[in-house]
Amino acid sequence: MSTDVKANERRQYYRIDDSAIFSYRVLNKELTKDKDNNVEKVSTAFEMIELFGQMNQQMSVALGRISDTSADVATYLKGLDNKIELLAQMYLFKDNHTDLEPRRQINLGAGGLAFGSDEKLKQGTLIAMDMILSTDLLCMHLTGRVIQISNELKGDFPYRISVGFVDISDAEVDQIIKHIMRLQSEQLRAKREA
Repeated sequence: MSTDVKANERRQYYRIDDSAIFSYRVLNKELTKDKDNNVEKVSTAFEMIELFGQMNQQMSVALGRISDTSADVATYLKGLDNKIELLAQMYLFKDNHTDLEPRRQINLGAGGLAFGSDEKLKQGTLIAMDMILSTDLLCMHLTGRVIQISNELKGDFPYRISVGFVDISDAEVDQIIKHIMRLQSEQLRAKREA
């Protein structure tokens, strides 16, 4: 099997259709080493969700240690955490005054993503993307370069924009892969139970 085929299989394995809170903006200048020069101020709601996600990650380590000593306490604490997360989602996502973008369908992979757009971007355009993934309210600020534009045959948008991530860290790639694997596991479980 050729290296190109293996890479393509890996790329397909680590891709999934998902629904995310997603927005993008075109960057006017080339990517510099200082990303902050190109990134506008993110929304207050986005910052709150990002902080919530970071707290979840920190607490998950402690919860793992607790579950080693007491499964009942860990189950109870996880239940409380789920309640708080549900309340946060209800407050942030259902509030009409929030400055978050509505959910949209994306096709997410470890090396990039595709999304529907009203705007026909040019190939090579550099964009900044803000994205909130459903698992653990994972917030990501990513930069990408448009690699392909096609007409969207289905959906709410006339164009499908494919973007390759630029200057993405290994930690960010790991977070995306974990998210994809979690969703794939949930889909497989749902198929088995159906």
